[in-house]
Amino acid sequence: MALALHACAAPLRVPARDGRLVQDSVTEASRSGLRLDDKTIRVFLGRAAVNDVMVRNAPGITTWNGRRYRGTVDVLRDASGDAVVNALDLEDYLRGVLPGEIGSRDPRDRAALQAQAVAARSYAAARMGERRALFDVTATVSDQVYGGMSDERVETDDAVRATRGLVLTWADRIVTAPYHAHGGLMTASPDEVFWRSAPQPFLRPVDDHAPDGGCYCDASGSRGWERRFTTAELRRLLEQYGTAAGVASASDVRMLRIATRGPSGRVTALEFEMAGGRAVVRGNDIRSVLRTGGAILPSTNFSVEVSDGVVLLRGVGNGHGVGMSQWGAIGRARAGQDARSILAAYYPGTRLAPLR
Repeated sequence: MALALHACAAPLRVPARDGRLVQDSVTEASRSGLRLDDKTIRVFLGRAAVNDVMVRNAPGITTWNGRRYRGTVDVLRDASGDAVVNALDLEDYLRGVLPGEIGSRDPRDRAALQAQAVAARSYAAARMGERRALFDVTATVSDQVYGGMSDERVETDDAVRATRGLVLTWADRIVTAPYHAHGGLMTASPDEVFWRSAPQPFLRPVDDHAPDGGCYCDASGSRGWERRFTTAELRRLLEQYGTAAGVASASDVRMLRIATRGPSGRVTALEFEMAGGRAVVRGNDIRSVLRTGGAILPSTNFSVEVSDGVVLLRGVGNGHGVGMSQWGAIGRARAGQDARSILAAYYPGTRLAPLR
């Protein structure tokens, strides 16, 4: 999500460790801000079991199954049973999100952590506006990884504090700001990956080449991945996971080929030629079907080679590829870009605004 941020009012100021005020790199785009009347987010932690241990340590701190959480932790009943829900302030929630989503103890990555804080806050605030029945987000990769108070770190706390209340907006609405681990040389548009989704004007393929010709995400140290499948394994995967991806039936797989690619180079349609006909799997469903040991495919940016009944996939990247590349953000931060520039590189045309 790259952006042309429209600045700005006065720069955001945060207390330094010694109490002095320091000017931060993230600035407000609007003095008026957006109203979010209730800044308490409700996080689904899991289902209650008979052997669960919950201890209220002190006012505002609860331990559940060995992890400490700020706010309140309650067991609420819904149609699926007993849900364990943590209700806490949005800013405290982010303190438990950033370590699991981006982490880092390298001082050079400060701007990347701040950009992550804004993206994560935007995602959460957009979900809070929907106000589901019992909870707003889950504590897993289905939404954002959240480990509670037990995961908090000084450097990620600083990033949350430095960007307090700031969210990304488009046409005066908070955007759901997706992000992923490693996007390769180009990020993706939503319709390439989430093929049932409509395009979004602020989520376009973004060139992540660095000036030296490499990729900003090279900071990850990853040089790609490989996965091998026999045709028998492909049939089993289609039988097990294909229905959810629209595959009506599976039979012996004879050939696998890339049918189409999107503007970012990612595979948008993968065709399976089978004894009983053809099946096409699209977008992120490809990752869900082509699993290894239960783990989904790292990305849809890959090539296909078929030889002697073995299919070899060679790919780059990790994650759906839409929005901000976390390793790209780290690479940009180490190249000297500030948080506003990083957000501007991944969420084009959005604005920063403070929540009220």
